[in-house]
Amino acid sequence: MSSWDHLRAELDLWQSEGRIATAWWRDDDAVTVTPQLDTILAFEQKYKVPLALAVIPANLQNNLVERLAETLDTRVLQHGWAHQNHMPDGRKKQELDDVRDLGAVVADLRKGFSVLSSRFGNRFLPVVVPPWNRIADDVVATLNSLGFCGLSTFNARQTAEPYKGLLQVNTHVDVIDWRGSRGFVGEDVALGSMIAHLAARRTGAADPKEPTGILTHHLVHDEATTHFLDNLFSMEHSALSWLRIPGVFPWQ
Repeated sequence: MSSWDHLRAELDLWQSEGRIATAWWRDDDAVTVTPQLDTILAFEQKYKVPLALAVIPANLQNNLVERLAETLDTRVLQHGWAHQNHMPDGRKKQELDDVRDLGAVVADLRKGFSVLSSRFGNRFLPVVVPPWNRIADDVVATLNSLGFCGLSTFNARQTAEPYKGLLQVNTHVDVIDWRGSRGFVGEDVALGSMIAHLAARRTGAADPKEPTGILTHHLVHDEATTHFLDNLFSMEHSALSWLRIPGVFPWQ
């Protein structure tokens, strides 16, 4: 059996239990319009798979605001402030860190919130996507007071609500091989991650209510990545439902 056959077999199990396997799509590092961005926006339109676009506020270009105004379902999330690493040598990269004074980190988040809310209006959802998917616990504790209602990182969440009024919905399938070729991770790895999270949800080993998140980075997509996404989003199964991210969060 191919990896696609294994995915369909997992979805068949969901169907046999009368359940729907929910999924969602997040793409990171958007600042301007590029051919790669136009490609994924075309997928969103063609296959009706809504896109949650994590935008870097400090580097936002006017053409991205104008381009997204033409789309139907694209929503904007806040990708930190400038995607700048503040960690010392020897520690993993992080912008929303525990090295600087907490007030400095909060100030960056406030600036980003102001930029995105003013430029995108109701397309902007008050959801933080930390650069490198890392955020200090002290920073998480401030998010709701800053007006944020959501947090999205990577890997299965440990709790749906880390702090009162803050909902966490993560991604689980990274299509890029960051530690190797920095190109497509391969069908077997990508689909294996998707199947593993779906199976964990179905059996109760992971939160069954957390939608399975696909994570992409359009700026580094190669031909193989694009081909995979085309196949994934065009695949139809009655037990698979792609969520528009406002449907993930209860305030929408």
